[in-house]
Parts: sequence; C-alpha cells; structure tokens
Amino acid sequence: MTASSGIKLAEEIKGEVLYSVPMSEYTTFGVGGAVDFLIFPADAEELKKTLQWCRRQKVSYFILGNGSNLLVRDGGIRGAAISLARGFQGVSELERGENDGLLQAGAAESVGRLIEFAHEKNLTGMEWAVGIPGTVGGALFMNAGAFRSEMKDNLESLQLMDGEGNVFEMGREDLHFSYRSLELKKGWIILGGKFRLKIANGQAIRSKMDEFLQKRKAKQPLHLPSAGSVFKNPSRVAAGKLIEEVGLKGTRLREAQISEKHANFIVNLGKAKARDILTLAEWAKEKVYQEKGVKLEMEIQVIGEDE
Repeated sequence: MTASSGIKLAEEIKGEVLYSVPMSEYTTFGVGGAVDFLIFPADAEELKKTLQWCRRQKVSYFILGNGSNLLVRDGGIRGAAISLARGFQGVSELERGENDGLLQAGAAESVGRLIEFAHEKNLTGMEWAVGIPGTVGGALFMNAGAFRSEMKDNLESLQLMDGEGNVFEMGREDLHFSYRSLELKKGWIILGGKFRLKIANGQAIRSKMDEFLQKRKAKQPLHLPSAGSVFKNPSRVAAGKLIEEVGLKGTRLREAQISEKHANFIVNLGKAKARDILTLAEWAKEKVYQEKGVKLEMEIQVIGEDE
C-alpha cells in the first residue's frame, strides 16, 4: 500500500494523515516497525470519515492510545493506526451534588490529568490510578487496575462509536467488564467516559495520591521504557512472583531485560527489538508452566508483523 492511497482521506479531513511512521515513536516500549498510515481525526465526524475510508480501501485499522500497553513487532503494521490524541481530549465536571460529582473525560485525555482534575474538584475514588501512563480510553478498554481497584469501579457510562460511525452512550450496567478487559462489539471505539466520584477533603486526596505513587515507584521500574505488566496476574499469585521464583528476574537478552525491580516488567535498556522482548516473555511463560504448572496470559497487546 502506498502513500497515495491516503491522499483522498487527507483532503477530506482537517486532521493529519502520516505515512510509514515508526511505531517506536508512539509506544512507551520504544520499539516497533512502521505503520502504513497514522491518522489523527480532529473530531467524531472526521473519525467517521476515517472509518468509511478504511472500509472503502479495505484497510485494517486499530485505535492507538498512548501506546503504554502495546508491543509492535519489528516488521511494523500493514494498515492504519488511528489516534484520537488531537480531538478527543479534555475533562470537565458535569454535575455537582451534596456528596458526589460527575466528571467527563475524553478517550485521549491522560489518566493522570483526570486524576489531577478530580483532586482540583475535591473528588475522590481514582487516586489508585496515579502514575498509570495511559489514556482514559486505553485504560477503560483494558479495565486497568491496581491496588484492588479498577477503571470500572467509578464509571457511570461510556460514549462510543460503532463501526458505521454512529455515536451513542452505554451505562455501566450494560457494559461487561472482567479482569483487564472490557467486552465491546467488533469495531466499537471508546470516545470518552463519565465517572461518578465522592466529595472529599482535598488534602486527604493528595495524601492518597502521594501514597499510591510512592508504592508504584518503590515496586516498578518507571525509569526505563516498558509497557507495564507483561502478564495478567493468575487468580492466586502474582505473575511477577512466579517469574522471580523460577529464577528469571534480571534475565537479559541483548537490550531487553526482565526487570531487576519487578519481574512482571520487561524493560528496554536502550535499543531493544520487539523480537527480544517477545522471546523473554516466551521464556517466562514456558518456565513458569514447566516449574509451577501455571499458564501465564499476556496483558500487553502484541500486534504487527515479524521483521
């Protein structure tokens, strides 16, 4: 597929259309080959036009968040990455009651900004997510969680777009969340979410945020590029503990390493390749299954082609 295939779309939307873009520049891992098209629709109408273009051109696509839970293979991606980063941000307060408030956040808004805004409004309930590097949409799609809390806990509703470009809203009671997952129909895209939070003392909220951030810094290798937890935690024991117990903590393959700080993180020491990260993940899966009888399941999304 050539860049000329995207010229018509670039003429139809105000948002930017880029060609053959290295995904290493758009993922927190800092690895990955090029995607054929990287598209930045400016609003819902342009997103609809982008989806229509993808269907006409028979171009496969995926929604790119902050790239914080994503590993792109070294051969890159045939098709399009659609980023909502330039038209679906913002956070605002919609309602204020005696005991709670309702916030709305765009899918491309950072989780960090949502938490800071909640603090500014003296609203509590999401302090546990401080330090999560992803977007609101990405965190909702994977039902991100930590410290026994998850994104679904304070969610009131989602704004969505279906594959035809229709925009609609679904309440929390009609959504199906599970551990690190949200079940959505194929082609549905998260545009934003509404969160119901309790009113609390601002200083107490800040203290909680600081406490959770210190815990995260103490346990996780935040100073090196990674995609967060590689594996979902099995029901009875943490994945990192299992990997450490089978002796793989700190194992290095060229510029990729199973973190010395937290064994469920694989870090990029400089110029890691996706294939090395995937090889380390496979070693961990195989050894944990052989020695512990536990099958680890990937938490990070792996897409693209081998080099």
